[in-house]
Amino acid sequence: MPPVSRRRGVATILLSSFGLLCCFGFGAEAHPRLLPGSQESSAAVSVQPHFNSVFEVSHFQKGNVHTHTTLSDGGSSPEATIAWYRSHGYQFLALTDHNKLSRPGHYASLQEPGFILISGEEITMTGNHRQVHVNALCTKTRIPGGSFGSAAAALSTAIELVRGQGGVALVNHPNFDWGLSAQDVSDARDASLLEIESGHPYVRSAGDATHPSHEALWDIALSAGADFMGVGVDDEHHIDVSSDPPATPGKAWVATFGEVTEPGAICGALAQGQLYASTGVDLRRIAVTERQYRVDPVQTSARVVFVGQNGRELAREAVVHGSAAYALRGGEGYVRARVELPDGRRAWTPAVRVVD
Repeated sequence: MPPVSRRRGVATILLSSFGLLCCFGFGAEAHPRLLPGSQESSAAVSVQPHFNSVFEVSHFQKGNVHTHTTLSDGGSSPEATIAWYRSHGYQFLALTDHNKLSRPGHYASLQEPGFILISGEEITMTGNHRQVHVNALCTKTRIPGGSFGSAAAALSTAIELVRGQGGVALVNHPNFDWGLSAQDVSDARDASLLEIESGHPYVRSAGDATHPSHEALWDIALSAGADFMGVGVDDEHHIDVSSDPPATPGKAWVATFGEVTEPGAICGALAQGQLYASTGVDLRRIAVTERQYRVDPVQTSARVVFVGQNGRELAREAVVHGSAAYALRGGEGYVRARVELPDGRRAWTPAVRVVD
């Protein structure tokens, strides 16, 4: 896959006055309906379905937010790991070793204009003897793991501590060791991010006959009112491709919105869910107007699947003249897009709520 361009320019991110809450404004209705019998009800007019926020973005920062080194259970040094991502077209990286906070200042000589580090660690816990992991991104001090009576207790404790530092909480690999149920994930709604695709072979992102996929868990949580953005991660443990199992880099990533490669901008985008996730699809532009959701993939062989509440497929569109779009009909609940290539590579865009 060609690396994401580091070209400079003015990123275009237009946000409506509806206000943002995580994944683009899960906020109050912009045009509230009048109740029957109210003083103004006779003047009420029909309100067409519309998105509760609008935006357009065409500049992105490629990064990985789940990475391990020899400081915990990884096979390569922090320096070698950083060097790999820096040389493969990434703009940012978080080292997230287990219960060890990485501090970007320790690796100042390995950063450069167009490539930076953000702080991170993987808070490693158990809940009723099940694996529960949360990545703390953009935090200032280490957050300890531990054992809890339930997965829900472990999640809520970690997320609260991350948010208390102004950081970004990422709920990791729900299907690793089948650690998290759909209810656990939905109840962790104070987190900003949820892993929906992982490069680690033990994670089981696709689920199985009795467990939902990570993407399905995302839709369950969104439909229950959570505001997660789904992310793709490497969960990298081995730079060496001959390692077994091959938890190698370059398999899944995020692309945050904006042209500025600075920690504040990257962390802000992660906190607000302003990104797309990918396993090999590149996007040129994402645009949401009041009544239309549009995605412009770089790869013209892509199909764009628009998805609504409860994971319902709303439309499956070919890319025509570089773009695929979905026009609101009403009743969608929210709309997000999954971009698919014939070889199985995918990308996922944010869910935007619909006001009927």
